Amino acid sequence: MQGKHLTQKERFYIEKRRGEGVNQATIARELALPRSTISRELRRNTDPTFNGVYCCRRADTLARERRHKPLPNNAFYQLEPHIQNFIRQALSTHSSPEIISGRLHLEFGISVSKNTLYRYILQERQAGGELYSQATLF
Repeated sequence: MQGKHLTQKERFYIEKRRGEGVNQATIARELALPRSTISRELRRNTDPTFNGVYCCRRADTLARERRHKPLPNNAFYQLEPHIQNFIRQALSTHSSPEIISGRLHLEFGISVSKNTLYRYILQERQAGGELYSQATLF
């Protein structure tokens, strides 16, 4: 179960069973999921404007929005300055995020995903930076 997101089908099942008055533990057992997953789903994805009623479509939308929203403490900015400089330098010499990610692992023993690097490039571009035009994006 670890690392898995609920599907729209599972959310629909939760909505249906909650509408029937079934408790969270029973729903979790029926879906073969931990009770905490159902509890967290209902807590995070029940829209307050729906008066406490869980709606699978709205829940799916809220979950997707949260997944694609960058965190304020972006992983890139948590890296040490010399690592950030290494990344900027590699991007400026047209290395791809995939290559940089591998080099960071080999040379520094740290893991920075290519997706984190792509997000950094996009954020830097939106702020008016030049890395986007220098990076090799494939």
